[in-house]
Amino acid sequence: MSDADLSLLADFFRALPMPVVILDLETTGGHFYADRITELAFLHFWQGNITAVQQLIQPNMPISDFVRDLTGISDEMLHGQPTFAQFAPQVLPLLRGSLLIAHNSRFDYTFLRHECRRNGLTFATAGLCSVQLSRKLYPEFFKHNLDSIIERHGLAVASRHRAMSDVWAVAEYLQLALCEKGAPMLGQLMQQLANPPMLPENLPAGLFQAASALPDEHGVSVWCNAADEVVAVRTHIQAYREVAALLRRGGGALAQAVRLEFVPTLGELHSVAVKGSVFYRNQLAPMDGIVRHTIKVESVSGCLKTRVRPLKAGFLAEPPHGLFANPKAAKRALAAWAKKFALCPTLLGILPDELPKGTPCPVSLVGKCSAACETGDLDAHNRAVAAALPFLPLMDWSRTPRVDVTERDGLSGQEVALRCDSGAVWLPEQVWFCDKEVLAVMKRKFKAQKGRGEVRAA
Repeated sequence: MSDADLSLLADFFRALPMPVVILDLETTGGHFYADRITELAFLHFWQGNITAVQQLIQPNMPISDFVRDLTGISDEMLHGQPTFAQFAPQVLPLLRGSLLIAHNSRFDYTFLRHECRRNGLTFATAGLCSVQLSRKLYPEFFKHNLDSIIERHGLAVASRHRAMSDVWAVAEYLQLALCEKGAPMLGQLMQQLANPPMLPENLPAGLFQAASALPDEHGVSVWCNAADEVVAVRTHIQAYREVAALLRRGGGALAQAVRLEFVPTLGELHSVAVKGSVFYRNQLAPMDGIVRHTIKVESVSGCLKTRVRPLKAGFLAEPPHGLFANPKAAKRALAAWAKKFALCPTLLGILPDELPKGTPCPVSLVGKCSAACETGDLDAHNRAVAAALPFLPLMDWSRTPRVDVTERDGLSGQEVALRCDSGAVWLPEQVWFCDKEVLAVMKRKFKAQKGRGEVRAA
């Protein structure tokens, strides 16, 4: 703890529309997934008042000798201390909706998010790294770690690498920088460097509260206007920071929004499927337009023919028959498919457009077409086409049209199974959903995850 007077810093933070928290954590190590928090401390600034919070946390795992020697925190000290899940309800209300300042903030912010997810809680807020801030404020110096800042500015620190001592060191440094560089410069840099960004000040109250409660995880945001109509649906990988950025940009359909709903998901494909369900339940038309080109099978005068058609974003009773980047690629695939399964190109309707109407089947002229071609047996032709349809090639990104995809949250242990076929995903509403995002996500899945068990042939 420190006896320093932070009233100047508290007055400066009073001008901000949100509380400010200067925070530090101690942990069992530096691995975001394997290690746990052992101590949490912060100073909470709001409307000129300062609240100090400090607590040792039981990590339910042993402390290594290295960490014990570095921090002074031992297994014996943590005996009987609350777990993060037990302590979180007391502190999360103070942390949510604040500007969280930490030295190397990515470390502290990520550990907080992960501990929350592990315990079924959500957490995200605006963040500011005081290392980055120091680089902007004092570019003439090379080192900006906390030890260098303490030495350079002559700060008095009682116990380095204990959470509250480090919090006070950062707070005293910020007050010193405020005096040396002035409030306008410090305020401008805080706005610029906030990551995740701060929410805009002029939001409707309900929208501000909903955005403040978002996690920085996968999910789908549903935006409604004053008439409770859905005006926008967005998928997210890091919901809080992406929504904050959208709100700061403003304009577009989101300018009509007064209410925000959020559906958490377990991955990109799950998000796309949830988005499709929102569109379907609200009878909204996806805006993607033409996704790719596909092949439609149509009966013309009792004869099954194939047609290359644009594949538009939307809902399908069946997955697409083939998926192609352009009509030319689809026609090439059709010709190769017809040849492989001995299907008559004339009966299929896939002869080149430049051939005159009524021209005899060119394949039959060399004696290599189907029996149906020679006899005009449309029933035989239709049976052969139906038998070959499952083997229409899927172009662009995979030779396996139908796949099962499992998305997992490594922290909570939750998982969801999804089925995709030819660029469409199966929805709980018993329809296939296709849009450009489904295809983009599946392409990334095949490129990055095949062989790891997440993607397998159905």
